[in-house]
Amino acid sequence: MNEPAIPRFHDLARLGERARREGRLIVVMVARSDCPYCRLLEREVFRPMIKGRDFADEILLGELFIDPGETLVDFGGRRLSAEKYIGQRYGVRLTPTVLFLAPDGRELAKRMVGVNTLEMYFYYLSETIREALARLRREAS
Repeated sequence: MNEPAIPRFHDLARLGERARREGRLIVVMVARSDCPYCRLLEREVFRPMIKGRDFADEILLGELFIDPGETLVDFGGRRLSAEKYIGQRYGVRLTPTVLFLAPDGRELAKRMVGVNTLEMYFYYLSETIREALARLRREAS
């Protein structure tokens, strides 16, 4: 059976424009290719979420890798080291870290760092998405 792919984010400026145009929240898992907990979340939480279309019309969900050599386009349109940008802008050093971002890159809810209880992860993720969406909608009105 074909598992759904998790989008990889590289261009945050374009992503932010799409989120603004469509009124969506950006949910990004900051990951490293050698992170076993990142793969666990991919397999057990994010792929089933994509397959089940959970929040499909409300969020843009994807991964952003911070391996050495990875680059990205930031929300201002500059090409930078992904690791350096994410470290400086968000203070992220540990993976997986899930960020809940407005179209301009501001955090709208408390980030989720690591994996404590896999059985409860989707519940906590869903609650945080709802909280961030409510804040995004309040700010838009």
